[in-house]
Formats: sequence, C-alpha cells, structure tokens
Amino acid sequence: MSQPASGLLPALVGYYQRLENDPSEGVADYGFSMEKLHFAIVLEPDGTPFSFDDIRARNEKGKPIPRPLLVPDGGGRSGTGLKPFFCWDNTGYALGRDNKGKPERAEAMFNEFRELHKSFLTELDTDAGFVALCRFLDRWKPEQAESFPNWDEAAGLNVVFKLRAREGYVHQSEAVRAAWLRASSKQEPSESRVLGVSLVSGEEEELARLHPQIRGVAGANTTGAAIVSFNLDAFESYGKSQSFNAPVGTRDAFRYTTALNRLLADDVRRVRIGDATVVFWSDRAEGQDAESLLREIFGDGPKNEDAEHTATVERVRVFLDAARKGQLHDMLKDPDAPFYVLGLSPNASRLNVRYWLVGTVRQFAERLAEHVIRLEMTGARPEDPPLVIRRLLLETAREPKDIPPQLAGEVARAVLGGFPYPQALFNAVVHRVRADSQMNHRRASILKAHLIRNRNEEVPVALNKDHPDEAYQLGRLFAALEKTQEDASESKLNRTVKDHFFGSAAATPAIIFPRLMQLHQHHLNKLENQGFRIAREKVVGEIVGRIGRFPSHLSLENQGLFYIGYYHQRQDFFTKRTDSGKETNDE
Repeated sequence: MSQPASGLLPALVGYYQRLENDPSEGVADYGFSMEKLHFAIVLEPDGTPFSFDDIRARNEKGKPIPRPLLVPDGGGRSGTGLKPFFCWDNTGYALGRDNKGKPERAEAMFNEFRELHKSFLTELDTDAGFVALCRFLDRWKPEQAESFPNWDEAAGLNVVFKLRAREGYVHQSEAVRAAWLRASSKQEPSESRVLGVSLVSGEEEELARLHPQIRGVAGANTTGAAIVSFNLDAFESYGKSQSFNAPVGTRDAFRYTTALNRLLADDVRRVRIGDATVVFWSDRAEGQDAESLLREIFGDGPKNEDAEHTATVERVRVFLDAARKGQLHDMLKDPDAPFYVLGLSPNASRLNVRYWLVGTVRQFAERLAEHVIRLEMTGARPEDPPLVIRRLLLETAREPKDIPPQLAGEVARAVLGGFPYPQALFNAVVHRVRADSQMNHRRASILKAHLIRNRNEEVPVALNKDHPDEAYQLGRLFAALEKTQEDASESKLNRTVKDHFFGSAAATPAIIFPRLMQLHQHHLNKLENQGFRIAREKVVGEIVGRIGRFPSHLSLENQGLFYIGYYHQRQDFFTKRTDSGKETNDE
C-alpha cells in the first residue's frame, strides 16, 4: 500500500504522472497547454488571409462551444505588461484589434506578437506554415480585422493559424513544436534565472517566478487565477520576489497546474458544493472507480431516465454497504489507493483552498458510510438516494441561493474528513423548523446525526417510548396533542396547534404546555368515537407519566431532541403494522 502524498502540490504532480502514463489521456507535455480556441486564420503561402474559419463545435441547442487544442503554453499574464503567446492568442495580440475599445493598446499588443514570431524565423525558415505566418504578420494592418464577415462575434476571442491545403495548424508541425520546446527549456540569462531547492521535489532546480493560471473554478476570474502568487511587498520576505517566496521548480509548476486544470474540466472528478468547486482524485489508476462513485454521491445524479436514477441510487447503496461491512475489495480494484479531495473558492485573481483532505479510498468510503448510518431515520422512502451533503444543505434555507457558502464547505469537510458537524448546520435546521413549523425526514436525520456525532447522544432511528430525555418525551407529547386535534376535527384544519405553538413549545415548554393540555381536553370532548378517545387519553397519559414537570426552557440541542421525538411519534401514528410484523407508512 503506497502512502498518500501529504501536500497539495505533490499530490497534483502525482496525478499528472498518472495521466502521463496513460496514452489515452493526451496530457499536455511540458511547454504546452490545453486551451479553448474559437477561430482559425487560414493563410496562403505568401501570408495572404484565405479565410477566417469558425472552428467551434455546437451543442444540442446550437450554442457554439470553444474547441480545446493543445498549444504552446504561454503561462499566465499579470499586470499591464505585454506578453504574447506563440502561434495563437486572442485577437488583440494576433490581429491588433479586440472588443475592449483601446485600439492603441491592441496595436502595441500586435507589435509584440509580431516581434516574438520574427525572432523564431531564422530557426524555422524552412517550415512553410511558420513562414506564411510571419509574412502575414509583416503585411497585416489591424484595421483590416473589421472586414472579416464574422468579426463582431470573433473580436476578443482566441485564434489559431493554419496553412491552406496542409493538415493541422501551424503550431502542430514537428519543426515548430521542437523550436518552441527548445525556447521553453533554454536557460535564461544568469541574472534572471533563479536556482533553488524546490518544495515539491526537494532538489535544486530552476524555480518558477510565475505559476501558470488555474481555470474552471466557479466564480473566479475567467482568464484564470492562481493558488501560488505574491503581488505586494508585504507578502514577500528575505528579499525574494513573487513566487520565489514559495519555491517550486518550473517543471513541477507546469505539472501541478496542468493536472488541476484537467480535474476542473472533468465532470466526473468535479462537483460544486456551495461556493466551492470540489475536485477529487487518486494518483493511481486503481482508484478510478472510487472517483466516479464519489461524483454520484455528491453530484445531482441522472436527470433523464428513471431507470438510470434507480441504478445510480442502488450502486451508491451497495458501495456504502460494502464500506460498512469491510467488503470494498468486492467493488474496487484497490481500496487502499491514495485519494484526495480539494475544495477551492474564488478570491479575485486568486484561489482559496477551502479544504484539503488526504486519505485512502477505504478511509473516505468508511467516513461516508458512518455519516449515512448516523443519518438513518424512520420514514425514509426506498427510492430516495442517501442523504449526503447536497440534500442536507437544502434544509438549511428557504431557497438554494440562500444557503451560506461557508456552511456548505464546512459540512463537506466534516463528512469527508470524519470531523464533527459544524454547529451552524444544526442551528440552521432548528431555525428553519421554528420558521415554517415543518418537520420532515431530512431535518430529523440531520438533527439526529449532529447529536450522535457532536454530543455522543443515544438517538434512536424510530420511536423509543422509554427514551430517558424529557425533551424527547415533550416532542412526543406535542405530536399526541396535535393528533387528538386532528381526530376531533370533522374537516381538514387550516391551522393546527403546531402552526401556532410548535417553536415556542420546544423553546419554553412551561409556558406553552399547560395551555395545550387545556386545549387537549376540549378536543377530547369533541371526539365522537369512544375508541379514539380512549386511545388518545392512553397515549397522552403514558407520555405525561414520563415527564416530571414542564421545564421553563430547553437548550438548542434539547430543542433538536424535542423535534426528533415529535417526528418519531408522528411516524408511529401513521405506521401500519401488518400480520408479518412489517411496517408501512401512510403519512
């Protein structure tokens, strides 16, 4: 069993090496990156533009989708300096025109783009495509861009170059690729080249001054953001500038950013939880099955066929059951493969690491199984998926957009890391019950899981008439009083005692319950069915006999226990017991 890497960057480098060892992944080599391209400028051998082609794909609704292409990696851009990319770029650099309303700056960008390519011409004067590109740049006037028929749509987007009647793009020829790799690895002048011990490899090597940009984090800058960056003197120390304060070798900087960009572009290994974009992976191919299972647990699930939804739910159930029974070897190639979970949230041009969790597939699976066990509660429907993060968070606010982003991250960290649940989750559910007087299966499950994990309370899955806590018995009593009112009414009630007194009865029982007991006598007198009357008197009497006196107030945790007792008693009222002893719920 290999030990998981403890650090974030080494773990991402390990994932890059996994991709590199799999030819089907087509991972970018050092010096190249996968970028989104929109248009291709097709050139004649003499550099004359032949056409301006839209190379984007279209989705089922006809919306254009950028084409991902492996291109020379230009690294990140920062500040207001000019930095052109090689053989591709946005139209501001490649054509001298964009949609930003600053033509003078765009022309300056184009001049830098032209000079970069002319510096390679001596080395590539035998490559027809590159020669055509340089001829084009020599003759091109930026104002000509507006004559392209689809210019309004293309302005500001990324373009690439192609020689007419030749396969592939200019940057894809072997000669151009080789020249770019030589330029990328060529030693810089000694005064600007910095050597040092890399924090990733532990060896002395050339250090990266700037790290490549990370793309795909929801809410972050669309042009990319950084995990490692220093842009103010206050962040620097010992005379080191920029990323030399966190020394990482140039190759490892490329590897970890390439791996992370791959994860963020992968629907199987990425989900959104609150404001955090969460990615999870194993640096070994044997952990691949667990990646797809985690996506099914935390994702939205199938949105089309009921049969597919049922199959997904069943697969997740089997996986969690195998984790609980110690039988993961029956489902996974290697349950002891290292596994990592990274939560990222946006912060202007940088990224916050919301949480970083390290373990093995087995450890994460067992934590998830324990979480699901704590959530077990009577009243669940067989077709419902396990109650994991996304469904729990929906119970903390009126609408999904109102869920506190920080809470989502804290819950995810608690579940995946095996930590106590955040107190804010429990508080939010109690406040929601007070606000709308609704107590459902999910809310009861959350309250139960919190009391078990955080307070070591013994909370049953279903009704326990002998539960020793008065708060639980008070919840039962409230449910019994409500049921008597429902039975006494000849028609459906618009408002019940729960609508009037639910929250206040849980918070201050001594004030509310004496009044409820008086109302109870009134409702009993209205019951025409003698059998119903005897049954209700018996249930209420049995519960009251377990309560010494009504306490003046209940703590927030005891209010949670009150609501669970209420929920259990309601479920028991509406559960039919068959001759075989099985139960069915009619509520």
